[in-house]
Amino acid sequence: MEKILKLIEKDLKKLEHAIDSLDSTDVKIIKKMVNHIIKSGGKRVRPILVILTSKLCGFKGQKHIKYAAVIEFIHTATLLHDDVVDNAEVRRGSSTVNTLWGNEASVLVGDFLYSKSFELMSKDGNSKIIEAVSRATTILSEGEILELLKTSDPDTTEDEYFEIVNKKTAILFSVACEIGAILAKADNRKKQLLKEYGKNLGIAFQLVDDLLDYTSHDNKFGKQIGTDLKEGKVTLPLIHTLRSAQESEKELIKEKLAERAASTSDFEKIKGIIEKCGGFEYTYNTTKRYIDDARRCLDSFPPSRYKDALLSLTDMMLTRKV
Repeated sequence: MEKILKLIEKDLKKLEHAIDSLDSTDVKIIKKMVNHIIKSGGKRVRPILVILTSKLCGFKGQKHIKYAAVIEFIHTATLLHDDVVDNAEVRRGSSTVNTLWGNEASVLVGDFLYSKSFELMSKDGNSKIIEAVSRATTILSEGEILELLKTSDPDTTEDEYFEIVNKKTAILFSVACEIGAILAKADNRKKQLLKEYGKNLGIAFQLVDDLLDYTSHDNKFGKQIGTDLKEGKVTLPLIHTLRSAQESEKELIKEKLAERAASTSDFEKIKGIIEKCGGFEYTYNTTKRYIDDARRCLDSFPPSRYKDALLSLTDMMLTRKV
């Protein structure tokens, strides 16, 4: 990641300045709450994609900075809403906004960031980007509702899981790459390839997230380990395990999903069942397939430092620890 950050160091400094200036409001508590989550150590992967893809396609202006900030605002809004839905207490190692200021304020600040994003885009007046982001945020909302409907449902299928991942996570990666292509006025083929690259990268990102929720450590991961199980989220490691586990093991998993209150002992038992049934290996191998698909999307682009950086991002997904 250091090489990527070095490559776009000047743009990232401009991005941080833009985030500070673009979330302007006379209501000071909004700024305080936004800063609490935006400045809490996020990886900035989605805005980095806007920067890298725009430069990959030869964009020379400065508008990519504003749009990178917009994508980060939208992502932050989804985190605020997610934490309320999930009753989350920790995000990136710090107390969540809803824990500190309450659910009502958290939802409303998320709404503020959505509104601010569209205000900023309307001022720039790029109808193609506004259309792309509008479509993406609609799909994202559908994904959040689908995930809510499938909470604690042990019959969740792999197809249903990937529909949620595509809508809730991958779409924002995809539209970040699409923005870069639109800004650079890339042809439709390049735009579609970059959208597909972002989609595959986003799916891989979520798959690794779901793995780390079982296999990482609290002091390294951005949330408490075992959160997905406690929140009743049926992710790919569990879906694969429920296909082959013994009946008694399936009953334990179903019981704890329904209770949404797994103890440390319960978590360790279920983690052992997943490992025995190959759930972690299956998820890792699935991640690799999506990474390979993402890399192939860049094959037709000429060699450049920005192409190398986008390829490096795919490699990093498989070695993520946080």
